[in-house]
Amino acid sequence: MKLFILGNGFDIGHGIDCKYSDFGNYLEANREDVLEAMQKFYYTGSDSELWSDFETSLESDIDYDSLTEIIGENTPNFASDEFRDGDWYDAQIYIEQECDDLLDSIRSGFEDWIKSLEISQVLPKYVLDKSAHFITFNYTEVLEKVYNIKCANILHIHNKTGEELIFGHGKNSEDFNVKKALYSDENAFLTYDEDGNIESSEVGHEKFAENAVSAFYDKMKKHTEDVIHNHSGFFNSLSNINEVFVLGHSYNDIDFPYFKKISESIHTDSKWTLFYFSDRDKQLAEKVMDELNVAKHLQDYKHCDLLKIEDIQFKLFE
Repeated sequence: MKLFILGNGFDIGHGIDCKYSDFGNYLEANREDVLEAMQKFYYTGSDSELWSDFETSLESDIDYDSLTEIIGENTPNFASDEFRDGDWYDAQIYIEQECDDLLDSIRSGFEDWIKSLEISQVLPKYVLDKSAHFITFNYTEVLEKVYNIKCANILHIHNKTGEELIFGHGKNSEDFNVKKALYSDENAFLTYDEDGNIESSEVGHEKFAENAVSAFYDKMKKHTEDVIHNHSGFFNSLSNINEVFVLGHSYNDIDFPYFKKISESIHTDSKWTLFYFSDRDKQLAEKVMDELNVAKHLQDYKHCDLLKIEDIQFKLFE
């Protein structure tokens, strides 16, 4: 029994405008409101990393300055006759609103873009085994509508067009240092007294605001553990798999938990054929196999161009 794992390169290879650079172009042409919301936190120029590695850049390229300003602007005035206990939470409330607005805008723009992707004119390029199982990281219904694969054989691991799409960074929320993000110093507010004891000058409103920023960071994360749990039935159905083909995938760290779960679900002696586009992709694929402890004799690497040379190559998957 075969399992196909399909990444974005699969759709790109069918002429679908689904690169992250296409997402940027879509927003510029159709959703300037989303770009404006993002510009509070990100550089969105045409050369931005967002449009080459969107999910990673969501985490690595965010500018927290605007949130730091909110904290400073909402410092409670204890000396004022108008001070109320609720003032402690003003910074937190404003930050939660800013962050929720940003995430809602990004999701709205992203899902609109995916809905706009046209596949009615897409033609099949490969001969795929219709009895195989498919795990696709793509949001389009190319497998269903172009290749006539049964829905029961397909797992859209991040959901599909018309559903709430799953995307985000892959960093552990526990590793996020909110003070370093906000103040460029993980020891912000900490000082030593004359006896060498550590003291903090941080006040309540700053702590409440930091909790809001940490919650925002977690909301930007792709919760792969939950995805795996929600699709446990599909993974359990992979026990008879003895051949795995990975096509169009970038083998990034964000999606490694899925590969780990797949490896745990299939035969230990299953053969893996991993297609790659660049030398970097091949290196990452080899890293994935190494981390999964897949034996060398069960690994095979092929450049994706091998699928385009002759018709006989299309029959690799029969």
